[in-house]
Amino acid sequence: MAEIVVDTTAGALRGIMLPSGVRLFAGVPFAAPPTGPLRFRPPVLPDPWSDLRNATSYPPMPAQGPSALVQGTGPVIGCEDCLYLNIWMPKGDGPHPVLVWIYGGGFDSGSASPPDIGGDYLARRLGAVVVAVNYRLGALGWLYLADLGGTAWAGCSNLGLQDQTAALRWVTDNIAAFGGAPDNVTVAGESAGAFSIGALLATPAAKGLFARAILQSGSTSRIFPPTIVTRMTTDLLDALGLDDLDDLLTVDTETLINAQSRVVDSDIGQRNLPGGRSWGVVLDGTILPVDPHTAVEKGAARHVELLVGANRDEVRLFEAIQGDAFRPDDDETLMAEMARAGVVRPDELMAAYRRAAAGSDLARLRSMFLTDAIYRVPALRLAHAQVAAGGSAYLNRFSGEPYGPALGACHAADLAYVFGRLTGTPADTPENRAIADQLIQAWAEFIRDGDPGWAVYDAETAGNTRQFGGSADTITETPDARTWRQP
Repeated sequence: MAEIVVDTTAGALRGIMLPSGVRLFAGVPFAAPPTGPLRFRPPVLPDPWSDLRNATSYPPMPAQGPSALVQGTGPVIGCEDCLYLNIWMPKGDGPHPVLVWIYGGGFDSGSASPPDIGGDYLARRLGAVVVAVNYRLGALGWLYLADLGGTAWAGCSNLGLQDQTAALRWVTDNIAAFGGAPDNVTVAGESAGAFSIGALLATPAAKGLFARAILQSGSTSRIFPPTIVTRMTTDLLDALGLDDLDDLLTVDTETLINAQSRVVDSDIGQRNLPGGRSWGVVLDGTILPVDPHTAVEKGAARHVELLVGANRDEVRLFEAIQGDAFRPDDDETLMAEMARAGVVRPDELMAAYRRAAAGSDLARLRSMFLTDAIYRVPALRLAHAQVAAGGSAYLNRFSGEPYGPALGACHAADLAYVFGRLTGTPADTPENRAIADQLIQAWAEFIRDGDPGWAVYDAETAGNTRQFGGSADTITETPDARTWRQP
């Protein structure tokens, strides 16, 4: 494999040419290792280097154990020295559009390296420079210390969000050297990555660092109040047997990560609906000064073009993972959960689901409800708010079924199409290849000029949502669909 050399603001990097013709620079530091005195602190610039630095091996994944959603145990993998990014450059000199990928994983798992991302495939198909960034996970990235630690810990919140912002700033400063256009950056993510982007839309430090955003299975809705996350911090200290926040600097990684899963909810509904406990973005008043959805309504993201979507059967994956624990005890239990989510008439919503899926048991009805509550309804409300504020937003629904009808278009099913994972699987059919081509084409057109190939979302227009897969190319989504109302 041929090597390539590129100069950055911190020093020169040696990359490699992949067999596909894509050029790879892997393990590029965008911040100093967040270890020792920098643990639980905002990211700072890496030390520059004078010698040619190899960028030919993927970096370690951020330290993590099994996701709390899996409800299992396993070894701690990765390491805390994780603030690196990977770059895949397509053929040609450019300048190419830039796609910055922020991975999902419930804010406590994930990685910017293969197999989590198919950067080689994506760079070739999009004709774009693809950048994937690591960010700190679990307590290391999302613990909230400000209310307990006072001024000594001011600004030490939303560290994962600060990592993402630091990476985007690195892209602005350096991506031209890699054939990318710094004024044509799209940030894209799925699940926790998309919820992160929803917060970045209202993060002052991230303003101007990207022109467009793709949010798949995430929106501006998943934001935790400081009161809940402060209690999580107190509970984590208790679980670790610590009395002082400074003691967190010396707890070994494995002990910390094994304890962090004991202070969050493991049920997909419990952790994501109001009052739930999970790692993620905190409305801290400093790094994130305003609720992101409120900010979008007031025009804070008007300058950013949005492509927003959800999968048709998001929560079927968690229905399968949680098994019997997922099933509500009775109708009243499920309707109480609906009320918690802000549904004014849970009885009407329950009847609507039963009409839509006759004969379904309570587990499937809950799966339909949580798909709407966590993903679908917040996505269309974000699109509606962005357009109402004078910006542009395009809405889509993904309905491909790469794992068969039992899981349907479940959470993360779209990634099999985005990252080229269909090849050699039972899902490698002409129908699914066509869906992949349509989805990739929409992304390519959107990151090039902000138009994915269908109309900007309009709540009053039929066929206002593009569907990938399913029986029709377009469907109609409105903010009041299926009797949803805000109290």
